[in-house]
This record gives sequence, structure tokens and C-alpha cells, in this order.
Amino acid sequence: MHRHWAAVAVAAWGVATATPARSAMPEDYADLTLEQLLKIEITSAAKRPESIENTPAAVFVLTNEDIRRMGARSIPEALRMVPGLNVAQITASSWSISSRGFNGRFANKLLVLIDGRTVYTPLFSGVYWDRQDTLLEDVERIEVIRGPGAALWGANAVNGVINVITKHARDTRGGFLSAGAGSNDEIRGEGRYGGSLGENGHYRVYGKAFSEGSRAGNDGVGGADDWRSARAGFRVDLSEPGGDTWHVQGGSFSSVVGDGYVGPTLTAPYSERLEVDGEVTGHFVLGSWSRELSAGNQVEMRMYYQRDALVDPRVEEERDTVDVEALHRFAVGDRHRIVWGAGGRYSRDNLSESFAVDFEPDSDDLYLINAFAQDTLQFFGGDVEVTAGTKVEYNSYTGLEIQPSVRGIWHLDDRNSTWAAVSRAVRTPSRAENDLDIAAIVIPPTAGGLPSVVRFIGDPSVTSEDLLSLEAGYRWQADRNLSFDVAAFYNFYDRLVSSTAGTPFAASSDGTSYVVVPLDTANDDEADVYGLEVVGNWRPAESLRLQGWYAFLQTDYAQSADSNHQVAARSLWDVTPTVTLDATARYVSEIDVNDTDAYVELGVRLAWRPVPNLELAITGQNLLHSERLELNGDAVAGTISTKAERSVFGSVSLKF
Repeated sequence: MHRHWAAVAVAAWGVATATPARSAMPEDYADLTLEQLLKIEITSAAKRPESIENTPAAVFVLTNEDIRRMGARSIPEALRMVPGLNVAQITASSWSISSRGFNGRFANKLLVLIDGRTVYTPLFSGVYWDRQDTLLEDVERIEVIRGPGAALWGANAVNGVINVITKHARDTRGGFLSAGAGSNDEIRGEGRYGGSLGENGHYRVYGKAFSEGSRAGNDGVGGADDWRSARAGFRVDLSEPGGDTWHVQGGSFSSVVGDGYVGPTLTAPYSERLEVDGEVTGHFVLGSWSRELSAGNQVEMRMYYQRDALVDPRVEEERDTVDVEALHRFAVGDRHRIVWGAGGRYSRDNLSESFAVDFEPDSDDLYLINAFAQDTLQFFGGDVEVTAGTKVEYNSYTGLEIQPSVRGIWHLDDRNSTWAAVSRAVRTPSRAENDLDIAAIVIPPTAGGLPSVVRFIGDPSVTSEDLLSLEAGYRWQADRNLSFDVAAFYNFYDRLVSSTAGTPFAASSDGTSYVVVPLDTANDDEADVYGLEVVGNWRPAESLRLQGWYAFLQTDYAQSADSNHQVAARSLWDVTPTVTLDATARYVSEIDVNDTDAYVELGVRLAWRPVPNLELAITGQNLLHSERLELNGDAVAGTISTKAERSVFGSVSLKF
């Protein structure tokens, strides 16, 4: 019986980098031609600057202008328009986001970083998206790599890497204020101020806060998913005449997250609807240093500390994480560009449990050490480049993991290129898959019998999931204002974590006897996943930019199959020098494996700048069909959904 632990985590909540290099491109990406946009330098694919057109991977970049003009108010909302990503909102504060399949509340095969700081949680695997936030005005770009990135980034970069990169402090001098309000009692306010520190330093400080009311649930009553959050942070960038650069940033946040769910009980009616508030806090500080030894020869070091705490009736978690990495980039002659490095991470948690959710032991240490090396070789005057590398990693759960990759790109001419890649990646087990005992549902007793509690039970012997990925792509720059990008892939997954029914046994709690029906965790499943992603960009006029994409995904398990189609279109229109009108449309077909219904989403944003530094904007969205996620189609186990609704949000922003 195939059940991913992402689905187990859904049941739980339903019931119980290196410092980025600066691009030479101007800040206002809206003024660039499509040809110039392809030359934007990214760092996530190779841990060194390289242009999009020269990257042998399926890459997509959301610029600051893209994020602002789509009216996104959070990182997950911005990711909706990335080709090949499956983005679904579950409650006001929770999202399921994945690349190339296996989506769920804790999609566990996508690595997410913010300025090189990984935000992948080892508790359930995946990302707590409600904790990942920053001032979007200060985001320079979001780099999205669809496909494995494990040769550089390590375990869990299986199906993709998302790297949120914020602006250098010198680019955020002066003040910024923004305020807005909209549907669902949504109120937002944020501000930032930046300046200089002597001749060679810059800083900024920022703060933001918002509140959202509950949305309608599946039964028409409130979903109890109200959400309140406040956040503050800073960034300092320093450079020395000798070539050293220093970067320090940090931040803190506090949130109150509402949730309504159906929880299991040992007394009739054996389930109850509960509405709770969870309290989440977090703090981090990140620092990096780099030195240019000579042209093309650079060393960097980065370190961060992060602390997160969750207080929730189902589970309480405190986690401290320390991560350090050093890398070296250099060239050998005219043909070799090498990057290598090493790093380590230590994470410790403390957990408290409830009847529904139990961890044993309640405190644990996770550590890993790693080293990586990658060489890019040029042939035929640079028309052909081959990149080969691997990451060697040792972790406290599964021991030694080796994740190699070979990629190549061939520039057929100035406007056509093709690329291909073969990669291996692993997804290491989560703490839950090793140590969790979670009650999913309680089955009422028959006459004279005992109630039965279905429990998912972790196993410390679970090993890493394994991926062998084959990828290929083609890029065509038809002219300076028309381009196409095609990527195809075939992924072979082995040792997928699944759950199998075990032997029932008797147990008791607070004097009440019951029968436990265990679902034991094991690496018993496998799957083949293949698909196609097509992206087109067209700028028919200087004032109008159009973008469209289509993604197809087929997932074949041993005993079932599932397919998914996504189609999206977007227009950015400068109606006048001071008025912009932007629109998006997205269709996602149903996903049978987690009972997600098909839906269509439309969005429109109208903005007016009466003076250069003042913007008034209104954004409207309409979800035409509800999105419904269930565990095994069983509403008793819990139903979570993106609500079918219309929303409007108005904002005013000022720079000074």
C-alpha cells in the first residue's frame, strides 16, 4: 500500500549557499529585452555566476519586478507562476509546493533556501511555508531549478531547488513604506530603511506585520485558519579595499496560526472537531566572508544559526540548527572552471507529544558533514560545456550518501542550444519516519468490541529514497523579443517510503482499552515519473510582455498511475508611463493520488504611479473551482482545501 510520509504529515495536522554574486544587469528588469533577460546571472545551478542561457538545467527566475507586478504578498504566492511547480494553498498559512510530482503538506523532495540558508525541516521533511517570509520589496530574484541539485546542495535537493536571494544593502538605501487591506479581514503593513556605513558599508532594517481572518471551510462554516504574524530583520554588507567582503543578516518573527481539524478520541463519537491556535517563533543570524584572490579565483565562508519553536496542542517542537560551509572557485587554464567545498550541520530538537502524536525519543541530535567538487570543461571554443561533479555526505540517519551528476550544454549557434543531464539524488528519512507514532483515525467498536486506533508508526531502519534522473532541454531565441524553452525528464525512484499494515495489538490509555492497527513504515515502493515543460516568452511591443507555459506530469506506481496537466498565461502591460495592468490565468488538472480536484485561478492587478516613488495598486483573484485534498478520500481522516473564493487587496507603497 503506497502512502508517502507527506500524506502522513497531512493526516497528522488534519487529525491530531554561498553569498550570491551580483548581476551586472540593471535593477529595472522591466526595461530588458527577452534576449537580455536570458543573460541574467544566477548562482543556484552551479554555485557560481552563470547566465540562464548557459545553464544546463531547467531554470526559471522570478525577478523583483515579476513578484511586484503579480501582486504576490508571500513567497508561495510568487511561486504560482513558475513552470513545472505544483503550488496549492491548504489553509491561510499552509501550502503544498513541489516540483515534478509528490506534492503534499510536507512535500519532501524540494530544497528551499533563503540567501543560502536552508529552510528544509528534518522533523517531517519539507518546508513550513508560514515561517518563510521576508520583505518582498527587498527580494532581488527567486531562482528555481527544476530537477536534481544534489551534486551541489546535497540530500533532499531531489526534484528541485528554490533559492530566494535578497538585494545587497547598497541597493535598498532610503526608506520604503507599504500598507494594504483586503478580503478575509486581511491587513498588512511593512517598512524598511537603509543607509551607508562609512565609505564601504551599507545596511538596512525592516519590519512587517499582517493579520488575516478565517476563510470558509468545506462545510461553509469558518475554517478557523486565522493568521497573525510580525517580523523584523536587518542586513549589513561591508567591503574592504583589499578585496574582502563581509555580509551579516538576521531576523526574528512571531506568529499565531489558527487551524480547524478533526481529531481522534477514544470515546463516542470517536472524533471531534477542534479549533486551535498554534504559536510559532523563530530567530536566525547568518554571516559570510569572501575574498577575491585573483581574477576568477575566490574563496567564501558562510555560517548561520537558527532557532525555531512551535507550541501546538498536537505537538510542541524546539529546534536549534548550526550550519557552516566553505567553498573555493577557480579556473585552470582556459578550459576548466572548478568549484569545491565542504561543510557541516548540527540540529537538535526537543519535542512534547499528545495522544495523537508521539515521538520516541522526545529529543534527538541530527548531524551531517559533506564535501563536494564540480568541474566545468569547455570544448570547441566554448560551444560545448560539460559539467561533472558529486557531493559526498555523511549523516546520522543513513550514513554515507554519494550523489553525482553529469551535465552538458551545446550552443548550436547564437540563438539555439540544447542540454542534457544524468543525476543521482537521495532523500534522507525525516525524524517522523524514524520515530513518529501518530493516531490517524479511530474506528468505532462493533457490539461488545473495542475501538480500533489506526496508527502510522515510524521505523529507525528506514533508508534514503533514491532517484536516478534523466533530463534534456532545448532553448530557442527566435529573435530579441521571442523565446522558447523546452525541458523533458524521466525519473526513476526506488526505495520510496511507504506504509504497510502490521499485526494488530492491544493497548490502553488513561484506563481505556483499544486495539492498535499499525501501519508500519518501510522502503517498499518505487515509481517512474516523466514529463514535459514548455515555456514561451513574447514581447510584441515595448509596453507589453506575454508569457505562457504548459507542464505535463505522469506518475506510474507499481499498482496505480496518475497524470497532471498545468497551463498558465501571464501578461504585463504598461498602459501608460504611469499605469500598469497585469493579468494571470492558471489551470491545474486533478491529481488522483491525493484527491486534488482540478481548478482554474484568475488574477488581475491594476497599479498607478502618480509620482515616481508612490504606487497605488489593487489586486483581484478568483478561484473558479475549489481544491480538495483528502487522505484516502476519507473525510473523517481530515479534509483540507484551497477555498473557492474571490479576493481583493488594495495597497499603497512609498519610497523616500
